[in-house]
Amino acid sequence: MNTRFPRSLLSLSILSALMLPTLAMAQDGNAGTTAQQAPADQNPSSQDATNLDTVVVTALRQSLQTAQAIKQDADMVVDSIVAEDIGKLPDNSVADALQRVTGVQIAQGGQGETTSVVIRGLPNVISTLNGREIFSGSGRGYAFQNLPATAVKTLRVYKSSEASLPLGGIAGLVDIELRRPFDFDGAEVAGTLTGTHSEYGGKVDPNASLLLSNRWDTDAGEFGALVNFGYLGKHYAYDAVWGDFPKIVNSGGTTPPIRTAEGNLIAAPNGWGTAYNQGDRKRGAFNYALQWKPNDRTEVYLEGLYDWVRDDFDQAFYFSFPNGAIAPSQLNVGNHCYPNQMDGPLAGQTVCDATSGTWTGNSYAATSTQAHEQRGQDIQNALGVKWDGDQLHLSTEFTRTSGYYRDENFIIDTFLSGPITTVWEGTSGSHQNWYLAGDPALDPSRFYLNGLFQTWAHSRGEENSWRGDGRFEFLDGPIASIQFGLRYADRTASAKGSVEISTPPPGGAGDTANPNPDNQVVGLFPASSFFCSKRDNAALHQKFLVPCYDYLIDNADALRAFYGLPAGLAPENPGRFFDIGERKAAGYLQAKYDFELFGLPVDGLVGVRVEKVKRDLSAFSFDASTSVYSPITRQTDDTNTLPNASMNLHFSDEWQLRLIAAKTISYPDFGALNPSISLNPGTINRPGIASSGNPDLMPIESMNYDASLEWYFSPVGYASAGVFYRDIDGYIQTYVTNVTIGGAPYELSLPQSAGTGHLQGVELAYQQTFDFLPGAWSGLGAQLNYTYIDGSTRSPDLIGGPVISRPLQNVSKNNYNAVLFYENQGLSARLAYGYRSRYIDFFTQSTVSGNEDQVEPASSLDFSVSYDVTPQTTLVFSATNLLGNNLHQFWGDGDTRPRDIRFQDKTLALGLRFKL
Repeated sequence: MNTRFPRSLLSLSILSALMLPTLAMAQDGNAGTTAQQAPADQNPSSQDATNLDTVVVTALRQSLQTAQAIKQDADMVVDSIVAEDIGKLPDNSVADALQRVTGVQIAQGGQGETTSVVIRGLPNVISTLNGREIFSGSGRGYAFQNLPATAVKTLRVYKSSEASLPLGGIAGLVDIELRRPFDFDGAEVAGTLTGTHSEYGGKVDPNASLLLSNRWDTDAGEFGALVNFGYLGKHYAYDAVWGDFPKIVNSGGTTPPIRTAEGNLIAAPNGWGTAYNQGDRKRGAFNYALQWKPNDRTEVYLEGLYDWVRDDFDQAFYFSFPNGAIAPSQLNVGNHCYPNQMDGPLAGQTVCDATSGTWTGNSYAATSTQAHEQRGQDIQNALGVKWDGDQLHLSTEFTRTSGYYRDENFIIDTFLSGPITTVWEGTSGSHQNWYLAGDPALDPSRFYLNGLFQTWAHSRGEENSWRGDGRFEFLDGPIASIQFGLRYADRTASAKGSVEISTPPPGGAGDTANPNPDNQVVGLFPASSFFCSKRDNAALHQKFLVPCYDYLIDNADALRAFYGLPAGLAPENPGRFFDIGERKAAGYLQAKYDFELFGLPVDGLVGVRVEKVKRDLSAFSFDASTSVYSPITRQTDDTNTLPNASMNLHFSDEWQLRLIAAKTISYPDFGALNPSISLNPGTINRPGIASSGNPDLMPIESMNYDASLEWYFSPVGYASAGVFYRDIDGYIQTYVTNVTIGGAPYELSLPQSAGTGHLQGVELAYQQTFDFLPGAWSGLGAQLNYTYIDGSTRSPDLIGGPVISRPLQNVSKNNYNAVLFYENQGLSARLAYGYRSRYIDFFTQSTVSGNEDQVEPASSLDFSVSYDVTPQTTLVFSATNLLGNNLHQFWGDGDTRPRDIRFQDKTLALGLRFKL
């Protein structure tokens, strides 16, 4: 809120009057800190007036109050999370913490941690650290799961844009603010030590942090130094049980389809399988900050962040693919019928979903272990200077950012000798239920070697950047200040990867009916060392054997030699290489205004940002007729002009209305620009997998409109209602289509600029502490938020297909969070429930049910409680996913065709937080 209007004393008077009814109750039995902390820009008289308010301000209330002040005083639509106490955020990582912000949705990845963060349904998010851009590897955004939440002071989510913010996110911007030594009055030592138990991981893992900070007055000015260490360890197990794409049932090969008594086609999954991820992940982070104020006007700072990840995990597969290979011996059909979506002579005919079945014969069933070793790190260092004059404020900063990520994967497939009986029990519980009769996957003698597959991928990113910003404040008139700045960034992004070919064992594998006896596993390797057992679960009703992770990693070169391959990693594949240089020069000019309109204060921003981008691409093109890769280069040059305007109308110190319009863009991911094709040839049970980028992708453009009505009725109490609309052009979506390359079938993934579209929605938020309740009940409070989102884009139904209107990917229509919290007499507790409705994850190859892959994410109920044993020590307990909810994925709409269930973990944590 603009402090040039004489509203501070008036607001404090109103606040004091509102708080009088609770004043007596707050004084009864409440010893401790008083004083509501005033914003830094209020005058001394305002601060003195605030000290008259004797409502106890606890750490939680202070953090909520600060976050509320950020929202109220911001020029844009901004929501935030503030950790007033060091290590106070109850979530493990920044990615987990962001789910509490209105309009932010998250999703877990296959390794049991939050990896997807979207704002209002869109993944096109730009990330900044202390206001400067940060990224991971060759990507454009930062992997929020890399940073422990204990390092964070404030998380700000900007849902609308203005000229001083960097470009890149049509969804919004997330700024991570870390602590600095001048945040504290003097010496500070604080830390956390927590043991976390995962239900599926089965172990207790240590999580820890330590912060050291101090500041000194010297003859050369004031100095401050801070270092902060964080560590997150986790043994995890993330199980998925899946059904392959639905297809027409026949008796095997090219036989005519099997039909119902009514003459309808029957669809059942192509096969069934599992993908169990089990691993040991370690994440660490270190950040530092040095500050020097030689005088009251000047500050020099040097700060940086280093984070790293080490993740060793096995992805165990167990699967059977009988449908289409042999005839079902038993098949039940339900009454869910629909027109066949596949092209060809059966197109449009009625197809009904099968509900269960049994297949007995020499169909392909196998297990395999993907032995992953993943390593990565992000580094950023920045040197800056700030100078504050009476009216002119200047700053400059030099930043170096770099990061890399690599994944090395070693796989051996082992298949089962036939005959095989696959039993599909149906889709009870909205997931596939299946097993192999007789437990053949627990008999080591049934296993024979199949292909050895090894792959690796390395990516790297580096950027050197400079920015200079200024603000000139006017003493009177309708223009409060002029903001201006320049930025230059020189970025490189590169990636490379190996060839992806499955090498058969010596003498060939044979087949299920006639396996090569020389490649029987128990005749070659000690079964007790080679095989490890995996557990059953609610969807897969049996245990099974797979190659052991440690055996594969420890004997990789010996196994390569057995397969006739050289030692070491597989050779590089030109189709997975790209090297992109990107230079961006930007400038902005923006005016902050304030005046009175019909007696009401009005303020806002009017500005424009211009950014010129030059890009050089080096890669390899692929000639499908000759299977030859040839080097290519590509240069692009683009200039983008992005205006913005906002108006905040203050009806009173409690009520305000925001109106905002801004043009934003998101640049394509670097990998999406690579025109080459990466080929992973098919196997006995699936076609090949191919992926390619598209150098002709244009930036996604969006005209963003926001309106928000906000009521701030107490220091920790507000209600807001907002609407938003995004007019999007060129939204990039990935399509999977069936193609033939070199005479072999492939499923090709290709990004396309999908066309025009829109996204619109409503956001509601409420926060309040119930200080008016008697006695201990006064420690209660609540946070509620709800976001409704609806969006669509006009895009091809499939590559080369007709243009239709369809929903946007990642958009859940209904999203909400409900938090009940309590803090009183040293006891602090929080019960939080988060919900996100179903959404389209991506567009698949065409199937009988269409080409949409839909996800019903897991809602989560989390709990945390802490107790201040002494003023310096606090015991902490937390639990996640108390309801044990799991993610469900479907082929198309409805719930008759589950694609997979992903069993999401529960965790319990007990720890100690200290502050000296």
